[in-house]
Amino acid sequence: MYNIKIHFGKLLSSLRHEKGVSQAEVAYNCGFERAYISRLERGLSEPSLLTLFSICDYFKIEPGDMVTTLNNQRKRKKR
Repeated sequence: MYNIKIHFGKLLSSLRHEKGVSQAEVAYNCGFERAYISRLERGLSEPSLLTLFSICDYFKIEPGDMVTTLNNQRKRKKR
């Protein structure tokens, strides 16, 4: 079964590692607590739209692109 929270967290972690930044740096720039970013990456928290847009703004990606990536992963898992 596809767990959107887990896959969102993996994608967030991947983006963060590609950019070479800490959870604290992402959190600070997005206006969140570091622990919240940690919970997102571990799939323990579900991002709101505000969270999604803030994170996408920080990484300079379109929210639609992130959603499309997650949706494509979900479709592959269904096969």
